[in-house]
Amino acid sequence: MSPIVASLLCLGLCVGQKIPSPEGLLFRPSIRAVPGSVVPRGAEVKFSCQGPQGSKSFQLWKDGDFLLLINTTRGEADFHLRVKGANAIGYYNCRYWQGPDWSDFSAPLQLVVTGFFSKPSLKVQPGALVVAGETVTLTCQVFLAASFPKLTFFLLKAGVPDPLQFQSPKGKVANFTLPSVKTEDAGNYSCIYSKEEGERRASDPSEVLRLEVTGEGNTRPPRKDYTMDNIVSLSLAGLVLLILGVVLAEAWYSQRRS
Repeated sequence: MSPIVASLLCLGLCVGQKIPSPEGLLFRPSIRAVPGSVVPRGAEVKFSCQGPQGSKSFQLWKDGDFLLLINTTRGEADFHLRVKGANAIGYYNCRYWQGPDWSDFSAPLQLVVTGFFSKPSLKVQPGALVVAGETVTLTCQVFLAASFPKLTFFLLKAGVPDPLQFQSPKGKVANFTLPSVKTEDAGNYSCIYSKEEGERRASDPSEVLRLEVTGEGNTRPPRKDYTMDNIVSLSLAGLVLLILGVVLAEAWYSQRRS
């Protein structure tokens, strides 16, 4: 490898590992919410901010305002918050200090809080039991007397921390498509909605819908074994012929004697 190519390769790798920030070149941290970014009122949420080893402090911010600070050098900080109401809704991000600079902020994490409106309904087509490779449509519908400019719907799956899909259709129905489902798509699904686009006060979740996905080979009916059926049929036919032969023989013998 020529020295020029090696230098360019090293430059690309070095730049790829760091993100420029107003304070300098530092790794950009990541943030995640546990148990997830959609939680009910009253729940406790842990915001975990991940940075490099040797970080001195971590900050948690919400909607551009500073919230909390944790001093630690283990490369990760956990911020625990109790979701008491709508005041917890918003965009969260974090950053760390590695003297003498603060890192860039993490990508924002959007927290959605449920329990503010009545729950929607969730239905599935073609059914709750499907074959791998089929396309499944999950329909979330609300029953509200009043009309709203635009509702936002979220599709949730148990065990997945963030919404699988969201959309803001016209009307009170949203159709979420799962194309070419796989066995790992099986699980418990639900949906929620918010009453305005961008609003993160959400409804109670719908009733849970259990989706079952089977492998194609397991869904075909087993081939029927006709061997035993044929043996039984032939045996019955032979028995009938034998009885008929005996009857005819006796009739013929009786006629000869007379």
